[in-house]
Amino acid sequence: MSYQSKLEKAQAELAQTDMREANYNPPIFVLLRKLGLKIRPVHYNTFIKNFAFLATFFGLIWGLLMWFTTWSTERLPIFNVVGTSIFSGLLFGLIMSLYYRKSAAKHKLSKWEDL
Repeated sequence: MSYQSKLEKAQAELAQTDMREANYNPPIFVLLRKLGLKIRPVHYNTFIKNFAFLATFFGLIWGLLMWFTTWSTERLPIFNVVGTSIFSGLLFGLIMSLYYRKSAAKHKLSKWEDL
């Protein structure tokens, strides 16, 4: 079965739950799909894939935002800036990955391979 067919089935299955669309179809994933990447909905990814993507994405974006809005004027050591960004990304990735795993189990979603 093609990626597009599985994506449509997954979206239909997710739409039948009581979740908000922004929860099961985050804007960043919509943007990445429009750019041509074949990304599964977060509830159908493995824990490790969600963790790696979310930790990296959040750590980079949050770190850059903090640098340009606050940290650059405080003259913090680069080690503190990078360390805080990495720690924040890892924590966010862990929490969100656990949430998506629990949410998929709660709503008894199919596995990506079974769609």
